[in-house]
Parts: sequence; C-alpha cells; structure tokens
Amino acid sequence: MSALKTRFSGDRGVLFQIALKAGLLTALTLGIYRFWRIARLRRYYWSAVRPGGHPLEYTGTGIEKLAGFCIAVIILAVILLLVNMASIGAMIGLAEALPWWMATGVSFAPLVLIPLIYMAKYRMRAYMVSRTRWRGIRFGMSKGAWGYAWRACMYWLLSIMTFGLLWPLKTYQLEKYLTDRTWYGTARFTQFGGPFSLYGLFAAVPLAFIAGVAAIGWGVYSAGLTGLADLTAASELTFEAEQIVCFVMGGFFLLCSALFFINFNVAAVGLLASMKVLGDGVEFDLRPRVGKVISIYVFGNLISSILISLVSPVILGLVLLPLVFFGKVDPELLFNQPANIAALIAVLTWVTVFILYGVFREAFITFPLFKHVSQTFEIHEAELLETVRQRDNDARREAGGFADALDVGAAF
Repeated sequence: MSALKTRFSGDRGVLFQIALKAGLLTALTLGIYRFWRIARLRRYYWSAVRPGGHPLEYTGTGIEKLAGFCIAVIILAVILLLVNMASIGAMIGLAEALPWWMATGVSFAPLVLIPLIYMAKYRMRAYMVSRTRWRGIRFGMSKGAWGYAWRACMYWLLSIMTFGLLWPLKTYQLEKYLTDRTWYGTARFTQFGGPFSLYGLFAAVPLAFIAGVAAIGWGVYSAGLTGLADLTAASELTFEAEQIVCFVMGGFFLLCSALFFINFNVAAVGLLASMKVLGDGVEFDLRPRVGKVISIYVFGNLISSILISLVSPVILGLVLLPLVFFGKVDPELLFNQPANIAALIAVLTWVTVFILYGVFREAFITFPLFKHVSQTFEIHEAELLETVRQRDNDARREAGGFADALDVGAAF
C-alpha cells in the first residue's frame, strides 16, 4: 500500500479571526477565557491536519481545563506550603550554627518546582493525547508523570555536568519514555533506535563550540602577552590584527555551533519519528526542513513586531479619541496626564500589545509551522491500521491543570 500523505487545510484568515476574538475575550475576562482559547485553537489546528485525508479531532473543552487548573492550584499551594515550612524549619535550625545556611536555603527553595514542572508537562501531554482522535479512534497515554519527572531532572543534571555532551542521550531517552507510553486505540507506539542514535546529528555542535572557545581563548592569551612583551609599534599592530582574527573566528564558530544545535533539534524530531512503530508495523516519516523552520521563526517575529508597531498606535488612537472628544484627555499634553488617565493609557497599551502579539504569533509563526511540519508527515504500512480497535475512554479530569498553573501549558 502506498504511503498516506498529510494535507493541511487551514486558512490563515480564518485563524486570524479566531485568534483575534479569543484574544479580546481573554483580555475582557482578565485571562479566564484563555482555557477556552486554547481549546478552540487546538480544535482548529487539529481539524486542519488530515493524514490520509482524515482530519484529526480534538475533543477537549475549556471547562475541563478551568476545573483542572483550579484543582491544581489548590494542590500546588498545599505542596509548596508544606515544602517551604519544612525547608524553612531546617534552615532555621542550621542557621543557628551557620548563619549563611538560611540565605542559601531560601535562594534554592524554587528548585522544588523543577520536578513539578516536568510532571506537569507529562500530564499536559497525556490530557492532550487523550482528547485527540483520528478516524474515530482515540489516542491515549499510560500513567507515568513522576517517572518522567525524575528522569528529566536526572538527564538535565547529567547534561549540565558534561557540558552538554549527554544532550542527545537526554533527548532520546525522554522521547522514548513518552512514546512507549502512548497508544492509538489498542495499538501501542514503540520508539526504536538506541541511546546513541542522535549523536551523528549532534557531533558538529561540540566541535564548533570547542573551536570557538579555543580561538577566543587564544586571542585573550595573546592579548595578555602583548601587554607584557616589549614590542615595537609595528609588531604590536600586527599582533593586534591576529587577535582580531582570533575573536572573529571564535565568534563565527560559536555562531555555527548555535546553528548546528538548532539543526540538531529540528532534524532529531524527524529522525525519532522515523524510528517509531505503531502496533504490528505501522511506520512514519517526518522531514521538517531546518531552513524553513528558522525562516518561519525569524520572519514571523519580524513581521509580528512591525505590524504591532504600526497597528498599536492606530488602535490606541481610536480608543483615546472619545476621551479627547469629551475633554478627559488633553492631546497637547498626552504624555503628561493626571495619574488616573496615565494609568488608563498604560493599561490600554499593554492590553493592545498583548492581544496583537498573540494574534500575529498565531498567524505568522504557529500557523506556518503547523502547515510545514504536517505536510512533511507520512504514514507507511497503513493497511495494518485496520486491526486497531477503540480504546476505553480516558477521563483525565486533571486536564493539564498543573501545566497551566505552572505556566508551562499556556500554548500547545
């Protein structure tokens, strides 16, 4: 059977209207509507992605996310209260002998949130997956949030301790943990490959970084010698030119390292997808282009910034026009108004930029990124999907609330 290709049927104009309406309602409700905003945008994007001509479906609701958020806030408040009380008590006891322990303990207290953040990310993904259907069959994820949290913390620590050399290992192992607990109906996803599968993509990153640091280090070392040596004016000029070359080359290699790292993160998504298998042998192909992804982010942010700078003054002018008409604002003293009027202008400016930033980001970054990535996705051996049956409904009442409460689930 030929591969099932993916079509993207989204329309930027329709998305713009949805995002603008959702942004206005979010601002008017002081942020409460953001739960419905997320659900509405997901439904739109999911319905636009059509593997084999069949659209994805998102069945999550705003009320589920709001309820999950409220529950999560209460639980987090209790956890943080208990942890802080225990840590402060311990620090007070130690501070009697070592006073600097108190300041150290307080400064490191936020670290307790790190495992909770990864736990929240796993639960957010599990909820999103459980509310996704394709060809009428639900996806799902097994429990394992705390297992993911401690693995993520451990691999991050190892990556830091090895100056990033274990980053590919972290990327593979965490993706494998997520994939092996994901289901499509009665069929389970499996991540093949090995712990060193991504190192071929990553090798250029540390090599370029080391070259950059070495070049800059030699330039600094040479500058030190220049200050100590009794050199003539001509030799000093020549030597300074060599230093400049070292700094330029060092900066060039560090820039290359950053670009190689971006290339690794994009290419790794495709490579990991090609090593996934569903059920008895359904395979996948995903080939996002690095240059396309970078251009979407660069030009998307540039266009968004330009449009915000052009549109915001017009909107603010239309809003302030009635105040000028009724004599509440003196146009000749626009930036020297009474405190209440100045505060109103500041709030209106912030709300306008907040709404427009979200709308333009959806239209010029998220939308083209979704379109590009989905159009490179293919499903192979799709005839094996005929054996997949519906899975039991997954309640997932927490609905990603911890992710929203910790501000790691406000987008997709």
